[in-house]
Amino acid sequence: MIGVIRSLLQAHRGLARSLAAFLVGLFSGAALSAAAVVDYPLERLEVFAQALSVIHDRYVEPRDPDELLYDAIGGLTQGLDDNSVFLDPERYQRLREQTSGEYYGVGISIEQRDGRLFIITPLAGSPAMEAGLLAGDEIVAIDGVEVAQMDGNTALGRIKGPRGSVVTLRVRRSGENEPLDVVVTRDQVRTQSVELRPMGDGLYWLRIERFQRRTVEEVKRELNQLRKSRGSPAGLVVDLRDNPGGYLGQAVAVADLWLDEGVIVSTINRSSTPERDMARGAGTDLETPLAVLVNAGSASAAEIVAAALQDRGRATVIGFPTYGKGSVQQFFDLGDGSALKITTARYYTPLGRSIHGSGVEPDISLVDRSGQGRSQDTSSLLEQFPSAKDWVRADPSLHVAFASLTDADSVERWQATASEATASVPGPEGRGQDASHPE
Repeated sequence: MIGVIRSLLQAHRGLARSLAAFLVGLFSGAALSAAAVVDYPLERLEVFAQALSVIHDRYVEPRDPDELLYDAIGGLTQGLDDNSVFLDPERYQRLREQTSGEYYGVGISIEQRDGRLFIITPLAGSPAMEAGLLAGDEIVAIDGVEVAQMDGNTALGRIKGPRGSVVTLRVRRSGENEPLDVVVTRDQVRTQSVELRPMGDGLYWLRIERFQRRTVEEVKRELNQLRKSRGSPAGLVVDLRDNPGGYLGQAVAVADLWLDEGVIVSTINRSSTPERDMARGAGTDLETPLAVLVNAGSASAAEIVAAALQDRGRATVIGFPTYGKGSVQQFFDLGDGSALKITTARYYTPLGRSIHGSGVEPDISLVDRSGQGRSQDTSSLLEQFPSAKDWVRADPSLHVAFASLTDADSVERWQATASEATASVPGPEGRGQDASHPE
């Protein structure tokens, strides 16, 4: 690649346009128009190519040409915003698997503890589950290669492979004296982004991990199966805590399940022309009471859903202020399998709010005036609901969400008590804070 650039530089000036086309085509994956190539400042491209060549030829230690080029492309994004980045082919592939929810492998989640690799869980219906791998199994070798001190990404890279190929995992299992060799045939694995569980008293918890390509289909399937087997829920807690976002279109489609009209989100790009995603009436559930749980890890597409349901008065948002990522990124594939992810627009809630940098403020905040999580006991909110599941009782945020859907007055009393208890907490400058205006 370096040689190609150098030869173009040394050629006749008439080839200058070829150099421009080469470099711009390299960066854009041929996504830019011919006009963009013509208008690009040729002198800047020549300077870039010269600098690349000098470093390649003269730097004290040899550098891989592709790494040099990737470093240079990455530098282009450093002057933009934190969400605009260059992704090399390996990193881009991992990201696509995460967002699509599909890859070829065996279907296990693993974790590393003290240099050892353990299976957290085999995914339901995956090749790993069919082969008999169990949660808690320790992986000691992959196709005969010991995994001691191997990091998780390297191990997953060895486990993944073409569909139909075979991988042998040697595992150490509790209760077994000798390691077991488990042969697994790789196949397509689909990760689930949605989980639905009963909370008690007819309420259900709907967890959305991230917004993948089929998230809205998963939500619909779970809710339809619930209605067929047990009828409509008395209330639904939509848990978006630590949801990093994902596909904008999927977030819009999920919000549309509970909104029948009006704007869900507006996006404005560099042309300042707003694009509005509108709710549609067909298939909308306007009856089920909703609570949405958020925290500082709720970002981007998750914030779009929370803000849309909040602005339209369709759900009570509970928890902590969200991350505050009010921008839209678009991927541009490059010619070698790498990509640029750059910010192309900013989005606004149905009421025209920008949450960029500030996040979505919950209707029921679990933050006290010191900026910490509420220290008040929330278990009293569940005293009159003995049917609440144990895992609900173990999560204070779920206490509040559960009560908000069954006894809103008890939540108001709890909020009043919590405000009185924290009204005298010193502020940043040592002054008492007004109880009606939390920081």
